Amino acid sequence: MNKNAGSSRYVFFGMIFLMYVISYGDRAALSISLPDLGREFSLSSVQMGWVSSSFLWSYFVLNLPSTILLDSAGARLVGTLAVSVWSCAMILGGMTRNVTQFILTRMLLGVGEAPTFGVGATIVRNWARPQERGTVMTVLLTGMQIGLAGGTIAGAYLIAKVGWRFEFMALGVVGLIWALAWWLLYRNPNKSDASARVRSIRVSEVLSLFRSSTFCGILVVQCTQNFLNFLLMSWVPFYLIHELHLNVLGSGSGTAGCYVLGAVGAVILGRIAEHIVFRNNPDASRRRFIVAFCIIGSAMIGFLPFFHDETPILAVLSLSLCCLIAANGANTAMLADMLQDGHKIGSVTGVTLTFSNALGLTAPILTGYIVSWTGNFNMAWYLCAVALIVAGLISLMTVRKPIVMT
Repeated sequence: MNKNAGSSRYVFFGMIFLMYVISYGDRAALSISLPDLGREFSLSSVQMGWVSSSFLWSYFVLNLPSTILLDSAGARLVGTLAVSVWSCAMILGGMTRNVTQFILTRMLLGVGEAPTFGVGATIVRNWARPQERGTVMTVLLTGMQIGLAGGTIAGAYLIAKVGWRFEFMALGVVGLIWALAWWLLYRNPNKSDASARVRSIRVSEVLSLFRSSTFCGILVVQCTQNFLNFLLMSWVPFYLIHELHLNVLGSGSGTAGCYVLGAVGAVILGRIAEHIVFRNNPDASRRRFIVAFCIIGSAMIGFLPFFHDETPILAVLSLSLCCLIAANGANTAMLADMLQDGHKIGSVTGVTLTFSNALGLTAPILTGYIVSWTGNFNMAWYLCAVALIVAGLISLMTVRKPIVMT
């Protein structure tokens, strides 16, 4: 942690929390508007899956380059530019007149969002104490779920009143306000703290990561949780409309409730788990027990096909999200804990995001095909449940030694 942190670090954490809220609120804008947008552009379920994944195409390609830039240019400049770009993309998205134009704005949104999690990981590494990183990261990541909840319910209301186009533009303006505030409030650590961060990560260092069983274990968990996360983010409102025959406001309310309950539960679960696991042994590798327990717990998503009423379906979604968010926070904190050269946390986060998003971007597309072929979501839930259980077991077996880049 930077020695001169003081109380300002809580302002920085709060700003990162809001950045996640805005980012995922913007992503939720598409999922809740998908039925209306699909009707306007005459899209099939398969085409809607491709549209939902389109922002991930550029996001995936630029994860590593953008976080390399982050390590050299700092979180102040990169954070400001990133949020400004994706907010402008949202505004432009509300002005499009055909699906091709809309997809181009989604790709621009992916350009802006590419360094988002690298910025967050850098702030936590620079400003949070080692023993609190797991809790801080989990709390910050709940901003994703609050954003999805707020974006879904606000989007549903705006769509019902003024249409999906105004929804996109309004959310874009909120992001531009954040970007201005971040530029005015945040300052990178002083030069003595930041000097080691000037040199960019080398290709040989990236390759050396994959010789670490610890890094590979962390990456497997990141990939599987990302797949489920993007599936839920893209399709849950549509799933609730399809399964429970809700209108857009009912679907938005149900989805938002799941995200809020999942976020609150994740903070409680993560804090209790950290207290138990580190009570008598501070070894950072023990965080893998938290990761494994939570990621396996999120596999309860596989029970969804057995329920057909609103209450049990929303309960399963909420509990699965709770475990998924807690696993994500613990796994991200474990990467910061186990990485020997902490000054490269932005770039290493970019590596994990590049690979995990390569899998994650297939989730909306594959789900669209599953729905088209089978007429329901059941196979998607089963596949996710199996993958999550396997990932938890791999984490338990592989995360042991620090990650050394050579």
